[in-house]
Amino acid sequence: MVEVPAVAVELAELLVVTLGAGVASVLGVVLEQFGLSAVSGGDLVLGAWAVGMGLIALYVGLVGLGYEQAVPRLRRLATGE
Repeated sequence: MVEVPAVAVELAELLVVTLGAGVASVLGVVLEQFGLSAVSGGDLVLGAWAVGMGLIALYVGLVGLGYEQAVPRLRRLATGE
């Protein structure tokens, strides 16, 4: 069986976490825009739901995956730990 170097595994994990953070953040922005247009169009319930879900998606993308997952992994790779 071929053994994969630890750096390759770390890079793959960093790539997946970074892509996940980007997708969640973009989804959050799209939901925020949709929610604001729904509220301005008169549908307050749908708009409030979309804004709430957008905030959650932005939090997951920026804080949960970005700041708490991707940044520490990047620092570990940069310092060689």
